[in-house]
This record gives sequence, C-alpha cells and structure tokens, in this order.
Amino acid sequence: MTSPSFFRPDRQTTAPSAQGPGRRTLLRSGGGLLAAAGLAPLLAACGESGGGKDGGGSARVEDTQAGTAGAVIRPISEQQRLVGDLDLAYVAGTGPGDVQNKLLSGALDVASMGPVGAAVSQAAGADVLIFSTSLANHVRWLVPENSPYRTVKDLRGKKVATPPKNSDAYRSTQLATAVNDIDFEEDYEVHPGAVLAGLSLFERGDVDAIVTIEPNATRLVAKGARQLVTVTGLWQQGTGSDAGLFLNGQGAKRSWVERNGKAAAGLARLRLRAHEYIHDHPEILAELHESYGIPASEKKAVALLPERLAGIYPVEWGEASFTSMREQLKVAARTGLIRAVPEKTVYRDLG
Repeated sequence: MTSPSFFRPDRQTTAPSAQGPGRRTLLRSGGGLLAAAGLAPLLAACGESGGGKDGGGSARVEDTQAGTAGAVIRPISEQQRLVGDLDLAYVAGTGPGDVQNKLLSGALDVASMGPVGAAVSQAAGADVLIFSTSLANHVRWLVPENSPYRTVKDLRGKKVATPPKNSDAYRSTQLATAVNDIDFEEDYEVHPGAVLAGLSLFERGDVDAIVTIEPNATRLVAKGARQLVTVTGLWQQGTGSDAGLFLNGQGAKRSWVERNGKAAAGLARLRLRAHEYIHDHPEILAELHESYGIPASEKKAVALLPERLAGIYPVEWGEASFTSMREQLKVAARTGLIRAVPEKTVYRDLG
C-alpha cells in the first residue's frame, strides 16, 4: 500500500511486546534476508539519491496509484490546497514493493517504508529513515463467500495470493503469523506479486485465499468475499496487545532528510493535515472512489469506503507509532526476518 501522493500537476517525472513463536524458528535467517542480499548490487550501481535543492522544499515523491490506500492523498492535498510552497515532482510506480525499489535506486526521494523494510535496507547499505506517518496496517485475509475455511490456520497448505515479498504488507503478514506460531512461507503456498495481479488470481479462483490491502479488500467484500481477519487482528491475537499496528511511514535516505529538512518537515505536515481532513470528513473517501480505482458502478464498495478505510489514516506521529515499530523489529529479529534490530533508530520525529 503506498503512501505519500502530494504533488504539483505541472511537474511530472517518469523516471524509471510480543510472544515468542513457540514451536520453531518461523522465518529462517537465510530466506528472510534474501531481500537484503538482492539490494546490495542495486545500491552499489545506483549510489546515493540527489535529493532536493540545497535543503529547500523540493522532493520526488510517489504518484497516486489506483488500488492503494494512499491514492486519495494527492487529490485531497490539491483540493484543500495543503501543498503550500512545497515543490514536488511525482514519479509513477506500480504500488507496494515497486516504490521501495525506486527509493533505494534513487528514482524517488521519498516513498512508503515500514520498519522491517528500513532495517533490511540498512543491512544492505542504505540508511533509510522513516520521518512521518503514512498508513496504519490495512492488510486483510479474505476467502470466497462459499469457502470452507474459517481461520488462517485452516488455510495451511493452501494457495494464497499476496503482495510482493519486499512490500510492507507482505512483511507485516509474516510478523503477524509468526507471533501466532505460523511460518507464513512454509505453511502456505504463497503467490506473491503486484496487488492487482493477486486480485485477478483470487477473482478467477486460482487461489484459495488472498492477503491484500485496501481498497482492494473492500471491493472484494462488496462482491461477496468473506474477510477472515486483519493482519492487525492477528498481531493483537498473537501478542496479547490491543495497540494498533503501524504499517508504514514516509521514508527517505537519512542523508536526504538531513540535507532537506524543510522538504521533509513540509511533507510530514502535509500528510498529517490530509489525514486530519479525512478524519473530519470521511465521506471524502467515497467521493474520491475513482482515485482508488473503483468505478461508480460498484456502488456497494463505494458506500463501504468511509466505514472501512477512514481509520487507516493516522492523525498523529508519536510514541504509539514508535512503540509499534520497535516491537515489530524485535519480533523480526527473533524470528530471523532480520539479523538484528538496527543500531540506528529507523524513525525520527521532526517536531
């Protein structure tokens, strides 16, 4: 699920406290670190991103992506004139996984990034820092309406469509199953790929279940699919915590944030103001259904958007988010998804 989409239309760039797992080590170190190994040559080839103009208020950010929860941020920012004096160029992408690659390769200055992704990036030589809120976890497990499966454990050994492996959605799913004594990649036949590709697999009946993000989950529910559980619900079940689960924030290279403090602080303020507008006017999510990629003909899905999505846009950036990230990193280290909790903090409050 992507995050910031706050852009000026005249500038476009088309550049390329958790419980232990119990019965076994659920996310093996070798497999869990493949993503980091793959990043090293990419980073070596691309080098450090250039960033903005002499610490000014410019940045290359994610374009709006249909099928992602961040798709409404740009239109809300433009309608409500929240961009201010920020000078933003937007870069097209294909959603979760792709935007993280673009950040690490230097095609983006700022992109969605979760705590585990930031830790994996640091291990591969990219010092990524999350400096602002983006989205609360909105990953859902769904099955067809007539499915015999009632829990995620019932689905063991079955085919499950998922977002890309390097996405925050996929990694949070690994963590939420790990604290419930399930090895996601061992216990399911996972079919990772672009979120819209997973949607097609599910609708064709090629998989038994789907792990997907909003607004795609809402579209499926409106068509009769049955939601088994949210990833947040699984995390709370396994950890005994009633706290929300942070999915991702706006991330950038630490060096970019330090050189471009004005732009980073502006993006952080912009994101919070857009979220506050959604909080005060949840009906805007239905009005902007086309930005999500939902046609007017899907009336039930459109009607469900304010109810199901308004809560995934946090209106604060503070200790609750930081605690969630710290807990996720502890579980990731304990289960082998990362080698260790990074020595450098992966988040920062710009004040």
